[in-house]
This record gives sequence, structure tokens and C-alpha cells, in this order.
Amino acid sequence: MHMQKLPEAVISKVNELIAALHYAADDLKIIGQEAMLSGDFAQVTESMDACKKLQMLEDEIGTAVNNFYAKKKSPTSEKINYHKPNKRRTRTHGGHLRVNIAGTSIENDTIAETFLETLKVLGLERVAKLNKTITSIPLVSKNPNQWLSSATSMQWLVCHYPC
Repeated sequence: MHMQKLPEAVISKVNELIAALHYAADDLKIIGQEAMLSGDFAQVTESMDACKKLQMLEDEIGTAVNNFYAKKKSPTSEKINYHKPNKRRTRTHGGHLRVNIAGTSIENDTIAETFLETLKVLGLERVAKLNKTITSIPLVSKNPNQWLSSATSMQWLVCHYPC
């Protein structure tokens, strides 16, 4: 007997497992943020590594499901992908960004460089006064930490948090 499709109960459990992996990864990110705020950078590294491992496991599960269909599919069935993309992730690998401010066009080799240049044009001090944060890390600050890197010679630092 050839199975053309996974049973609904299996599909349901795979989706539950992927959701549980997402929740666990979110918990690890929160733990990492709390550790960062308390200065425990070993814990930050440990939680980020564990988060990456969970994401790799999720990818492997999605690949296994897709491989099941690739090996078992009939000539008329199409490949079904049960790996749900993260709808909150807006970044794309190798993306490009162009920003127009007051008639000036800013466009650099990478999105990060364009973003940094845009912040400089807006004025790092003005941006800092907005008190914007990325996962509780200030976007622009004069106080150094693990996720801030030098933006200018004027001692301003800009967040480069990876997640």
C-alpha cells in the first residue's frame, strides 16, 4: 500500500511540534534578553545557540515532511510544504534598500549600511531622543553593550541585534 498523503493526525502533530518549537525559541530569546540586561553574556550566548539549534531542528522537520512527499508523490500530485514561514520576519537575504529624505537618495551596498547612513542623515542625537528600542535594546545610544557598534566618531552607537 502506497501512502500518497500523510494522515491528518500526523499533519496535526507535526504542526503542533513546529508551534512548540517556535514557543521554545521565543522563550530562549526572552531568557537571552534578560541575561543581556543583567550582564550574563555567557547565558546570552548559550540561549542564542540553543535557539539556533531549535530553528535547525524545525528546518529539518520541514525538510523531512517535504522529502516524504517528494519520494511518495504520484505524477499528478504537487509537492506540499508544511513548513510555515515566520510571518514576523521581514528581512531578506541579500536585500536592497533605497531611502529618499528631503530630495536626497541614500542607497548603499547593504541594507544595514543604508539604514546607518539614514540614521546619520536624520541625526543620531535626534533619533536617540525618540527612545526607540529593538527587543529592549536602544536603537541609538552612547552607552556601549554587546549589541551596539560604533556609528560615528562622535561616540554614538547603533544597535545591530541579529534576531
